[in-house]
Amino acid sequence: MELIAYVVVVILVSVGSFWIAGSIYGLIHRPAIYFPISLATKMALCAVFGALFLMIGGVLLATMVFNAAMQQRPDYSRWPTIVSGLVISILCTIVIYFSAVTLAWKIIG
Repeated sequence: MELIAYVVVVILVSVGSFWIAGSIYGLIHRPAIYFPISLATKMALCAVFGALFLMIGGVLLATMVFNAAMQQRPDYSRWPTIVSGLVISILCTIVIYFSAVTLAWKIIG
């Protein structure tokens, strides 16, 4: 039962951190953009599974997903979007890692 709760909380933290970071980016970006929860979910899945299987690949995969989503906008600029995606991915991956480790230690002991 604890394992199921752990997985659910890690998923919620992952999606939530990407959505919050993406929403902050959307507020800072001019013109302001809406950061959908579906994009946050895709980026979170890429970050978590990419980190599990490819180590640094999670950050790269999440950045690629972010870049692909932003390419559809008429005001798309390649390098600022890639840098923004990297910053969002790195920050959220750090949050996910520390929350997962903290939760694991609380469950174990």
